[in-house]
Amino acid sequence: KELCQMSDIIFTQTPGAETVLEKDWLNPKGVTIIASGSDQPTKQEIPNDVLKASKYISDLTKQTSKVGELRGPIQAGVMTVNDVYAELGEIVNGDKPGREGDEIIVVDLTGTGAQDAAIGQVAWDKLSQLH
Repeated sequence: KELCQMSDIIFTQTPGAETVLEKDWLNPKGVTIIASGSDQPTKQEIPNDVLKASKYISDLTKQTSKVGELRGPIQAGVMTVNDVYAELGEIVNGDKPGREGDEIIVVDLTGTGAQDAAIGQVAWDKLSQLH
Protein backbone atom coordinates (compact mmCIF):
# COMPACT_ATOMS: atom_id res chain seq x y z
CA LYS A 1 0.00 0.00 0.00
CA GLU A 2 2.72 2.48 1.01
CA LEU A 3 4.77 1.81 -2.13
CA CYS A 4 1.71 2.28 -4.35
CA GLN A 5 0.94 5.65 -2.72
CA MET A 6 4.36 7.07 -3.60
CA SER A 7 4.81 5.39 -6.99
CA ASP A 8 4.46 7.13 -10.35
CA ILE A 9 4.56 3.79 -12.17
CA ILE A 10 3.27 0.41 -11.03
CA PHE A 11 4.03 -2.72 -13.03
CA THR A 12 1.85 -5.76 -12.35
CA GLN A 13 2.63 -9.18 -13.70
CA THR A 14 0.68 -12.01 -12.12
CA PRO A 15 -1.65 -14.73 -13.42
CA GLY A 16 -3.94 -14.19 -10.43
CA ALA A 17 -7.70 -13.84 -10.27
CA GLU A 18 -7.40 -11.55 -7.22
CA THR A 19 -6.61 -7.85 -7.49
CA VAL A 20 -3.20 -6.67 -6.32
CA LEU A 21 -3.96 -3.05 -5.41
CA GLU A 22 -6.81 -0.74 -4.45
CA LYS A 23 -7.87 2.65 -5.78
CA ASP A 24 -7.26 4.45 -2.48
CA TRP A 25 -3.68 3.16 -2.46
CA LEU A 26 -2.77 5.08 -5.63
CA ASN A 27 -0.65 8.22 -5.82
CA PRO A 28 -3.02 11.24 -5.83
CA LYS A 29 -0.58 13.03 -8.18
CA GLY A 30 -1.28 10.43 -10.86
CA VAL A 31 0.04 7.00 -11.66
CA THR A 32 0.61 4.79 -14.66
CA ILE A 33 -0.21 1.13 -14.10
CA ILE A 34 1.22 -1.30 -16.62
CA ALA A 35 -0.70 -4.57 -16.38
CA SER A 36 1.08 -7.34 -18.23
CA GLY A 37 0.42 -10.49 -16.29
CA SER A 38 -0.26 -13.88 -17.77
CA ASP A 39 -3.58 -13.13 -19.44
CA GLN A 40 -6.38 -15.66 -19.40
CA PRO A 41 -10.15 -15.53 -18.95
CA THR A 42 -9.94 -15.74 -15.14
CA LYS A 43 -7.16 -13.20 -14.50
CA GLN A 44 -7.82 -9.75 -13.05
CA GLU A 45 -5.02 -7.85 -11.32
CA ILE A 46 -6.63 -4.40 -11.39
CA PRO A 47 -9.96 -3.65 -9.63
CA ASN A 48 -12.91 -2.52 -11.74
CA ASP A 49 -13.14 0.87 -9.99
CA VAL A 50 -9.51 1.62 -10.90
CA LEU A 51 -10.09 0.59 -14.50
CA LYS A 52 -13.27 2.68 -14.75
CA ALA A 53 -11.52 5.76 -13.30
CA SER A 54 -8.51 5.40 -15.57
CA LYS A 55 -7.42 6.56 -18.96
CA TYR A 56 -7.45 2.96 -20.19
CA ILE A 57 -5.01 2.06 -22.98
CA SER A 58 -4.96 -1.40 -24.53
CA ASP A 59 -2.46 -3.07 -26.79
CA LEU A 60 -5.34 -4.60 -28.77
CA THR A 61 -8.87 -3.89 -27.55
CA LYS A 62 -10.31 -7.04 -29.15
CA GLN A 63 -7.81 -9.05 -27.11
CA THR A 64 -7.97 -7.13 -23.80
CA SER A 65 -11.77 -7.36 -23.81
CA LYS A 66 -11.55 -11.16 -23.92
CA VAL A 67 -8.49 -12.08 -21.80
CA GLY A 68 -7.09 -8.82 -20.43
CA GLU A 69 -8.04 -6.45 -17.63
CA LEU A 70 -10.93 -5.01 -19.66
CA ARG A 71 -12.80 -8.32 -19.51
CA GLY A 72 -13.77 -7.93 -15.82
CA PRO A 73 -15.42 -4.51 -15.98
CA ILE A 74 -17.19 -5.44 -19.22
CA GLN A 75 -18.62 -8.54 -17.54
CA ALA A 76 -19.61 -6.43 -14.50
CA GLY A 77 -21.32 -3.88 -16.76
CA VAL A 78 -19.19 -0.93 -15.61
CA MET A 79 -17.22 -0.47 -18.85
CA THR A 80 -17.54 -1.18 -22.55
CA VAL A 81 -15.00 -1.19 -25.37
CA ASN A 82 -16.11 2.41 -26.00
CA ASP A 83 -14.46 3.36 -22.69
CA VAL A 84 -11.02 2.49 -24.11
CA TYR A 85 -9.15 5.78 -24.47
CA ALA A 86 -6.71 4.45 -27.05
CA GLU A 87 -4.75 1.50 -28.30
CA LEU A 88 -1.03 1.69 -27.53
CA GLY A 89 -0.11 2.38 -31.17
CA GLU A 90 -2.23 5.56 -31.13
CA ILE A 91 -0.21 6.91 -28.20
CA VAL A 92 3.16 5.87 -29.63
CA ASN A 93 2.31 7.38 -33.03
CA GLY A 94 1.22 10.66 -31.41
CA ASP A 95 -2.38 10.35 -32.61
CA LYS A 96 -3.59 10.74 -29.02
CA PRO A 97 -1.78 12.29 -26.06
CA GLY A 98 -0.54 10.20 -23.15
CA ARG A 99 -0.44 11.75 -19.69
CA GLU A 100 -2.38 14.98 -19.33
CA GLY A 101 -2.09 15.78 -15.64
CA ASP A 102 -2.82 14.01 -12.38
CA GLU A 103 -4.61 10.99 -13.75
CA ILE A 104 -4.67 7.24 -13.45
CA ILE A 105 -3.48 5.57 -16.62
CA VAL A 106 -3.81 1.82 -17.07
CA VAL A 107 -1.87 0.24 -19.93
CA ASP A 108 -3.12 -3.30 -20.51
CA LEU A 109 -0.57 -5.41 -22.36
CA THR A 110 -1.99 -8.78 -23.27
CA GLY A 111 0.89 -9.54 -25.59
CA THR A 112 1.33 -9.08 -29.28
CA GLY A 113 4.51 -10.48 -30.73
CA ALA A 114 5.33 -7.50 -32.93
CA GLN A 115 4.73 -4.93 -30.17
CA ASP A 116 6.67 -6.98 -27.63
CA ALA A 117 9.66 -7.19 -29.98
CA ALA A 118 9.51 -3.47 -30.76
CA ILE A 119 9.24 -2.50 -27.08
CA GLY A 120 12.17 -4.78 -26.27
CA GLN A 121 14.30 -3.22 -29.01
CA VAL A 122 13.54 0.34 -27.88
CA ALA A 123 14.35 -0.57 -24.27
CA TRP A 124 17.61 -2.25 -25.34
CA ASP A 125 18.61 0.75 -27.47
CA LYS A 126 17.96 3.21 -24.64
CA LEU A 127 19.83 1.07 -22.11
CA SER A 128 22.76 0.70 -24.50
CA GLN A 129 23.04 4.48 -24.73
CA LEU A 130 23.48 4.79 -20.95
CA HIS A 131 27.00 3.38 -21.02
